[in-house]
Amino acid sequence: MMYSHQWEKAQKLAREHLFKAATRQKKYYDNNTKMVKYNVGDYVLLKAPPTAGKFILRWNGPFQVTRSYSDVNYEIQHVENKKLKSIVHANRLKLYTPRKEETTKKEITNNPTTVPEKFE
Repeated sequence: MMYSHQWEKAQKLAREHLFKAATRQKKYYDNNTKMVKYNVGDYVLLKAPPTAGKFILRWNGPFQVTRSYSDVNYEIQHVENKKLKSIVHANRLKLYTPRKEETTKKEITNNPTTVPEKFE
């Protein structure tokens, strides 16, 4: 009898401590997390699974959001290969912003920048 009472008391105490710890961890997580919502038609990049190597691409894409299942789950489709579709969580996506076209040598020679002569 005495043993079962001590066991129940220990279980109750453990549940209380677990609840407090879970509440504290949720608070820390919520403070450092931002909710990102994507719209259908947005272009996104997909985070690649971790692999060994220093120069491995960590983001694949671009993909286009084709459907929203919830605030955190989206269906994406590859821009070039339309057969590549998948449903992913929002924490694996980031908004895609295309690069500006790089300046060519011809544009530089046609529009030279002036450098002061006393710049030595």
